[in-house]
Amino acid sequence: MSAGPPGDADDADALALLLPAGARPTTIAVIWATVDLDRAASALGLETSELPGDELLGAFVRLARDPGSTEQIALVEPSTEGVLAATLARFGEGPAGRYVEATGGLDALAQRAATGGIALSREATGPFGPSRLVVRASSPGRHLVLVAPRAGTIGR
Repeated sequence: MSAGPPGDADDADALALLLPAGARPTTIAVIWATVDLDRAASALGLETSELPGDELLGAFVRLARDPGSTEQIALVEPSTEGVLAATLARFGEGPAGRYVEATGGLDALAQRAATGGIALSREATGPFGPSRLVVRASSPGRHLVLVAPRAGTIGR
């Protein structure tokens, strides 16, 4: 398991417009879509911990660390017939995007998105805190979820 799901070039273009000038994107976790969290964790050899669900993707979420790296993996299973269910129906299980810290905060992000012509979802609660989903037709099924930075030195 490693770095990026398809759509990383689109992610880079969007992040260049959305994050403050000179900011380097910080990936919180790679998104791995599945129809069965327990089976996926077992098949991938991962120990997981449950996180709050993701309203934007319509998903139950469990967090794991890739044993071969420091990368975190968010295993996601549909909780609604929403965005994630559509992704699984069209593309099957596997890498489906990533959660990235929204350097500068979600309000500034929304302003840059409007200026750059990038569509964002409404703000909602996610497994890593308040977040917004980049809405794009160029990479359907490859989700970029931008998460509000946490205050201070609190880890994720």
